[in-house]
Amino acid sequence: MASQIELYQKYVLQRALPLSEKVVEAYYHHPRHLFIPEYTIEEAYSDQALPLYAKGPFVSTISQPSFVLKILDLLKLEEGQKVFELGTGSAWNTALMAFIVGPTGKVVSVEVIPEMAERAKQTLKSFSVNNVLAIEGDGFEGYEAEAPYDRLIFTAGSTEFPEKLFTQLKEGGRMIFVRQHYLGYDVLEVTEKKDGKPVIVDSMPCSFVSVVRKKNPA
Repeated sequence: MASQIELYQKYVLQRALPLSEKVVEAYYHHPRHLFIPEYTIEEAYSDQALPLYAKGPFVSTISQPSFVLKILDLLKLEEGQKVFELGTGSAWNTALMAFIVGPTGKVVSVEVIPEMAERAKQTLKSFSVNNVLAIEGDGFEGYEAEAPYDRLIFTAGSTEFPEKLFTQLKEGGRMIFVRQHYLGYDVLEVTEKKDGKPVIVDSMPCSFVSVVRKKNPA
């Protein structure tokens, strides 16, 4: 007989399918509820975004789980790839990606909120996720020391295209960018780098918190 957790997990998974086998494997390897202990099991798998932090200009959430899985599927991660993530948050998405790219791959994740950055580092350490470099800073600037990247992913929205970060993406690489529009809605854009230019290959409506920049980005 399936446990209550397994039933909750199956509920979310069914809402996300179809997915690649590797994304499903990552989902079960890193259960969502372990990354948000402040919530009950039922809340963790309620398939909705949940608030994690709100202070001053800073807001952090953990996104709707079925949507996180769909986004990972769109990212088309492969073993051995190097991925840049803007917005570490709870580090759940970070851990999922780290599992998919495997020990020969690497995830570089930058979080602007100091408290969330520290929480993420401790969480990843506790689960022995060793192929992640978690940094506090302005993710919009990217992280040139580890560039170039095979994949880029935003977990927050922006009205401004990340030109500097995009230069750190390999030719033929893929980026998930959340574009915020002045009319009050967000669009998730799946973008590929072709001849050095961004080409949108897929898009869908979504809702994310806004990117917050450091006042004096390095």
